[in-house]
Amino acid sequence: MSAWIKRIGIALAVLLLVAIAAAVYLVSTFDPNRYKGMAVDWMKANRNRTLVIDGPIELSVFPRVAVKLSRLSLSEAGRSEQFAAIDSAALAVDVMPLLSGRVVVGRVEASGVRAQLLRDAQGRRNTDDLAGPAAPASAPSKTEPKSAAGKPLDFDIDRVTLKDVRARVKDDQGGIDGELVLDSLSTGRIANGVESAIELAAKFDFRKPVLKGSLDGKTRLTPDLATGSVRLADMNLTFKGDVPGASAVETNVRGALAYDGAKGSVDAKGLELQLAARAGAIQVAGSTLSIGAFGYDPTKQALRVEQLKLRVKGSRGKDPLALDLDWPQLDVEGQKLKGSPLEGKLDLGGELPVNATFKSGAPTGTFDAVALPAFEAKLSSNSAARKLDGTLRANLGIKPAKSAISLEALALQANVEDKGLKPVALSLKGSASASPQAAQWAVSGQVNTNNFAIDGNANLSASPLFVKANARFDALDLNTLLPAGASAGATPDKNAPAPADAPVDLSALRALNANVSLRAGSFVFRQYRIADARIEAQLDNGMLKVPVLQAKAWGGALDANALADARANRIAVKAVATGVNVNALLKDVAGKDLLEGTGRVAMDVDTTGKSIGELRSHLRGTASLNLRDGAIKGINLAKSMRQAKAALSLKDDASTKAVQTEKTDFSELSASFQIADGVARSSDLDLKSPYLRLGGDGAVDIGKGRIDYTARATVTGTAAGQGGAELAALKGVTVPVRLTGPFEAIEWKIQWSAVAAGAVQNKLEDKLRDKLGLKAPAGGASAAAGAASAPTPKQQLKEKLLKGLFK
Repeated sequence: MSAWIKRIGIALAVLLLVAIAAAVYLVSTFDPNRYKGMAVDWMKANRNRTLVIDGPIELSVFPRVAVKLSRLSLSEAGRSEQFAAIDSAALAVDVMPLLSGRVVVGRVEASGVRAQLLRDAQGRRNTDDLAGPAAPASAPSKTEPKSAAGKPLDFDIDRVTLKDVRARVKDDQGGIDGELVLDSLSTGRIANGVESAIELAAKFDFRKPVLKGSLDGKTRLTPDLATGSVRLADMNLTFKGDVPGASAVETNVRGALAYDGAKGSVDAKGLELQLAARAGAIQVAGSTLSIGAFGYDPTKQALRVEQLKLRVKGSRGKDPLALDLDWPQLDVEGQKLKGSPLEGKLDLGGELPVNATFKSGAPTGTFDAVALPAFEAKLSSNSAARKLDGTLRANLGIKPAKSAISLEALALQANVEDKGLKPVALSLKGSASASPQAAQWAVSGQVNTNNFAIDGNANLSASPLFVKANARFDALDLNTLLPAGASAGATPDKNAPAPADAPVDLSALRALNANVSLRAGSFVFRQYRIADARIEAQLDNGMLKVPVLQAKAWGGALDANALADARANRIAVKAVATGVNVNALLKDVAGKDLLEGTGRVAMDVDTTGKSIGELRSHLRGTASLNLRDGAIKGINLAKSMRQAKAALSLKDDASTKAVQTEKTDFSELSASFQIADGVARSSDLDLKSPYLRLGGDGAVDIGKGRIDYTARATVTGTAAGQGGAELAALKGVTVPVRLTGPFEAIEWKIQWSAVAAGAVQNKLEDKLRDKLGLKAPAGGASAAAGAASAPTPKQQLKEKLLKGLFK
């Protein structure tokens, strides 16, 4: 019997050796490259993607499964665009631990990785098909063990080495668009509860949100897969680049940070942050934030801050600034709270320095609402140019769960005395609050003796930011806030037009969306002074619309609407001013003293351009004037025509530069303009005065600031006295008067050479009337108008001559 057992044992041993030999032979002779085509075909048939494997496949199966791949790429589903590509990759997984449900990875290596991760506005990802068809929704099985479903993956990775990994990310639903580049990532052993050294170098280039820069550094990472938690120790991370709202950012973070995924809590110790950045005119360098300890646990309603110290150093423009803030302790858990007051100071240097010291009372309240009562900031400045004395008081509130802050019982009293300004006394009361999602405010008070009220809200989570605000002022004089050299009347050339190459940048209109309403009993800014102002404005995706712009100005009323479009750099204005003093209007708006009178001015124009010169040159639309009881400044045509006798005898044109003290009066004036490519053309000038009628046509080149216009003056009547005879010789004769040159030096040329023949004819007609016994026509506008239906003097003369010939 024992012999048979021995024989059977020998036989089994031989069979085992044969099986092992066969397995060794199969493994050693197996060539995975033979199955490339099968993988390519399966990917095409089951996922409608094109898989390309240009490099060799290296495979070993014992004691660990090790795979090496190179030059592999995969297309998007149903499209030829590349989804992912790998220059080389290697993965080794131990076989035996798989039998006990553990994944032990010897190494993960990859280089030259390219991937494109997309999600559209409906939430569809370009990786959804790779995860396989979605499982049908069904009720969980009652017999399925509850613990099995939630059991975390138990893995152990010896090391990870990644180089040159690029991920293109476009998430329409989340508003993310950009590229993440992982230049290098190396780790030690990564396993549940095991601390591992991490070293990385990464780059960001995102358009949404605007984030561009590099992140480098080291830390020690400990994952907890069961709770989704992570701990970072010995952090030393540096970021350099641009972030939303700031540029040239350079920050370094050190310390320890832990996140508990099960509780959603955060715990930090020994945090130190060093910061340098630029935000607008503010630049900070060498600034620090240190926190001895920080804890936030929403499950316990706990918040803890210990030894918070903020030190900001930098400048605003050329002026230095510094901010210090100290908060020794805040410890709140549920309904229990203890802590210390915060305190600090702000210093802004320069020619007009400002100093502020602030403090609060000891905190009170609960986790839901932490209160810092009796917050007080004292403002002062005692320089040679400015004196400031003010106090701001409020009850400061913090809601940790909502990350919200509020200012209740806000009260500000301040007095400002400046050499270049009128004294300003400001009194303000109200409230304000803000959170990451929204902000609200409502304040009212007085500037000197003028009441005001401002309220509004902002949607901070919108992209771009949306603001709705209403403001009401009894009187708003912005000149009180401007230096002496910036307000009206400060310099002789205060109304000088802007240079043609001055840039016009409307891109700031894209920064936010807004709905704003402003009302002011009176409004003063530089040379502009208006009353009963009402402005309604909407800003939407770079387009500013002002459907209502009404005010009393220049002695009359203004009713206008306007728009400015940053997308096309376009500006349009439609306005009607009635009963206005046109001289005051031209001085304020254009800086010109060319015309006097009262009446109606209308315009409907638009233009495009990126500079003042382009805006002028591209101007198009219409404009019109209807004035009464005024004057054209620069020349006295009636006076010039009294010199007709000498001018006509010489038959020589008379040129003269515009003289500000001379003017041609009128009782009525009307004209309309057609504007194209910055040139305004008019052919219907109609000016009436006691002795003259003026018509004309020509062009005003707004882009080049020049005029080329021919006015045609006709003497309709004369007055007795000096110069009357000269005007009488021109009665009924049209005198061309040409205006040419730049607006600043218009030249008037009376073209007497074209007048001589008409004057001689008038003189002959007068002599014939005397001989034929005809009366000279009565001068003046009323006589001419009254005799419109009667035979003209020329007709009477013609009839008299005909009768004499046929006697």
